[in-house]
Amino acid sequence: MIRTHEWVYARRAGMDLTAVAYLPDNPSSSTLLLDIHGGAWSSGDKHAGRHYCDAIAASGTPVVAIDFRQGPDFQHPAAVEDIQLAVSHLRAEPPTPFSILGLSGSSSGGHLALSAAINPTSPEQTIDFVIALWPVSNPLARYQYLVSRLHEDPSTFKRFTPDRLKAGHEGYFGEPAQMAAAAIQNQLTAGQYRDLPSLLLVQPELDQNVPIMMSQTLQGAWEIAGGVVDYRLYPDVGHGFAQADGPQTQKCIADMISFIQRHTAS
Repeated sequence: MIRTHEWVYARRAGMDLTAVAYLPDNPSSSTLLLDIHGGAWSSGDKHAGRHYCDAIAASGTPVVAIDFRQGPDFQHPAAVEDIQLAVSHLRAEPPTPFSILGLSGSSSGGHLALSAAINPTSPEQTIDFVIALWPVSNPLARYQYLVSRLHEDPSTFKRFTPDRLKAGHEGYFGEPAQMAAAAIQNQLTAGQYRDLPSLLLVQPELDQNVPIMMSQTLQGAWEIAGGVVDYRLYPDVGHGFAQADGPQTQKCIADMISFIQRHTAS
C-alpha cells in the first residue's frame, strides 16, 4: 500500500514550493529518491512522473517529487537552487528515514537533476546517484537542433513540438551563451564540477525530442571525466515513454529499481 503526502518544502520569491511523497507502508530500502519533472523548464508539475514514482515506491523505496521555479518568470539557475534547497530540506526533515539519496529527472528535469548533482553547494546536498531519463543534458545543442527542425512537416513529429520547446529554452535560459554554460557536457569538459555520482542513463530509441546522439555525448563526457554510467536504450518507444504503462516501461522501471537496489546494498 502506498500513501501520498503533500507539503510546502520552501517559500521562494513569494511562491510556495510543494512536494509530494510516495511512501510505502513498510519501506524495504534505506534509499530516498527525489524526482524532478520535465516540461522544457517552463511547464509541468510534480505529478508528471507519478507512474514510475508509484511503481518505485511499491518496490519499497520512498519517492519525493517536487515543484520548483520555472521560466519565463524565473531563469537559470533558479530551478537548480530549488532542487538543492529541497535536498537540504529532506536531509533535515525527511518524510521517512533514509541514509542514501538519489535524484531522478526526466527531459529538462534530467538536466536539472544532473546540474544539482554535480555541483552541490554544501556537504548535505551531496547526491549518491542519478537516474536521468531522456535528459536534455546540453540545452544549447538541443536549442540548435530545435531551430533546425522548425520548418519541417509537423505530421512527421511524434510527441515533438519544436516551437514550444524553443520558447521554453528561451524563457528559462535567455541567451544561447547561458544554455552553453549550463550544458553538463561542457561543465564536465571544463572541470566545472564538484562531484560525479554514478548515473543510470535512460534513452528511448525513437525519441525526436532528445535524439540518441545527445545522450551518447553525455555518456562519453561522464566517462571521460571518470564517472560511471549505466546506459540503457529502449527500442521502439519515444520521448516520455516511462510515464505510461507498456512493455518497455515495465522493463525501464525494473532497471531503475535494480539500479536503486544496487546502491542500497553497496
